[in-house]
Amino acid sequence: LPIVSEQIRFSDMRKFSLLFALALLANTAFSQNVGIVRKSYYSTVFDPVLNMSYDVFDSATVRLGAIDPLSGVVTNLNNTAYAIGINLTGATIDPYQNHYYIGSGFNMLTFDINSGDLINNAPISGPLTSAAFQNYRFNPSDSTVYGMIPDNFYSSYFDSLSMSTIEVLDSSHIRFGSINPATGTYSLIGSTPYKNIYTLAGNSIDPYQMVYYYSAVDTLVGIDLYTGAPFTEATIQLPPNAIFENIAYSCADTSIYGLTRQNFVSFYFDSLIMDYLYVSDSTTFHLSKIDPNTGVVTFISPYNIQVGGNLTGGAFIDPNTMTYFFSHGLNIVGVSLTTGLVTSSVPKTYPSNEMAFDMMRASQNCFGASRIRPNPAVGIQEVNSLENELVLFPNPVQNELTISLDVALQSITIVDLMGNKLLRSNETKVNVAQLPAGIYLALLTTFEGKTYTRKFTKA
Repeated sequence: LPIVSEQIRFSDMRKFSLLFALALLANTAFSQNVGIVRKSYYSTVFDPVLNMSYDVFDSATVRLGAIDPLSGVVTNLNNTAYAIGINLTGATIDPYQNHYYIGSGFNMLTFDINSGDLINNAPISGPLTSAAFQNYRFNPSDSTVYGMIPDNFYSSYFDSLSMSTIEVLDSSHIRFGSINPATGTYSLIGSTPYKNIYTLAGNSIDPYQMVYYYSAVDTLVGIDLYTGAPFTEATIQLPPNAIFENIAYSCADTSIYGLTRQNFVSFYFDSLIMDYLYVSDSTTFHLSKIDPNTGVVTFISPYNIQVGGNLTGGAFIDPNTMTYFFSHGLNIVGVSLTTGLVTSSVPKTYPSNEMAFDMMRASQNCFGASRIRPNPAVGIQEVNSLENELVLFPNPVQNELTISLDVALQSITIVDLMGNKLLRSNETKVNVAQLPAGIYLALLTTFEGKTYTRKFTKA
């Protein structure tokens, strides 16, 4: 990593402290834990040969829902159930536009978090022949969705048995890029092909350092969001037969957390098959965190918490209570980031009789984060330009708030710290005279799709 002066380090830390304080304030307002509520439908069939009845799967529907992690109650955000399939290879939240993104085949779906409506269904396309965009994550510091694009290579051969030409997958390179959810168009970042596979163990973004992390089985890979080049690549340091999974980044303490699952096995000789076999004896689970530079995993839980997470259920961090929440079978479980002990475990309940809550994501963790590490192609000056490109004045303000922004402003929304939307405008001057004295957040969106968050005080 480049060496910077102590003066720059101190400046960055002051910015980080200010941004973190803002994020904590914003987290109080924008706490939404949403995911896909799934319901399956079956019919009963009688088999006269077996002389018994059995259930046959007919169809399934999905809709957007929200969960209270302390009660386990899953609330549908819309009365409409969509008969559409979803991918389990990626989902993320844009907390500024209140959008939830998830894949469906070779399309990207956009749900409105407030209404639960499916508001967009865009075919995925880009410079490669691949129409897949997976393992994606929204970065709150530049309002961009990043992810992986598998670039597959095939050969064709003629099958004389079926009298047809068949394509066979020969190899695959994985490319890194970003996507515009509104159009479904992805753009490649850099030219590095990643040969390591990625797993459902999770991914995360450090919005301050602008690094995307993903699990490649036994390796934690970091990708520079600016260049698409490898930033770090560390072998995950774990005990034998252990896996680090359900990854979640915490903006509260800039750490990557997850669950370490360790299987204990015994080795014995089977006289029937005349071979040696491994048999699983037990499994332990610990809340852990990983150093992305060294791959060293540190157990937070002092002993086995006895519950592990579903990879399709998702995990998130509540920075206000410093709790890691994850889905475990029929329950949602909370674990303290400080002690590693289970603080809550409640059954998920569905008032409308749904069956599952998948791809759980949360909006509160890194809300309002801003990048600290500059783009290496631009240099350290970019850090200052980030502060200068958007200014609110006067601050504190009594009557009229003015927005100075280097690019065209699409809209500004004023919200209080309870999350209530109070004012909305597309002008660079907003009359706030009627607001009571206090602290507010200005959410600004540009025509380029960038979103900024700034705090101001009404005198």
